[in-house]
Amino acid sequence: MIKEVELVDLVDASGKIQKKSVPRTEIEQNPDLHLQIVIAVIFDDDGRVLAQKRALTKSTCPGDVDHVCGAIMAGETPETATARESLEETGLRIHDLKIVEQGVNSYKRFRYLLAGVAEGEPNSLDPAEVEWVRFIPPEELKAKNQSGELTFVGEFFEDMELALKSRS
Repeated sequence: MIKEVELVDLVDASGKIQKKSVPRTEIEQNPDLHLQIVIAVIFDDDGRVLAQKRALTKSTCPGDVDHVCGAIMAGETPETATARESLEETGLRIHDLKIVEQGVNSYKRFRYLLAGVAEGEPNSLDPAEVEWVRFIPPEELKAKNQSGELTFVGEFFEDMELALKSRS
């Protein structure tokens, strides 16, 4: 089976597309430009946050707890990419999506932080991407971080707080 080439649009620090449809494998050849990504903080009706443990085979932050995230493919909007990533990673359909913040993050990606709501429980996952996924109350996530029971990707809690504030 031949793996399909993923094409992405690269942007400058302001988010303006500078190169369209670049093979994802070639983004390092454009050090002054940024891959666009989405990070989606997803809530359920009880205010719990969707958290997922990244597969140990991931090259970035293996085994850390993360939000739904992924690259924006060429021609996608942040909302479309979020819906696709959520369905791929969790089996959940997201509604009430809104962009909370955007800009270059600490990983040098142009990040769109979105908040949204999902109904039901996660019902599928790709073991190459995600070890487990579930809704967890924000305070429990903080406690698991404090105790060292779980490790989290950088900016996990900052993103969660921004998304929480956007809901009020």
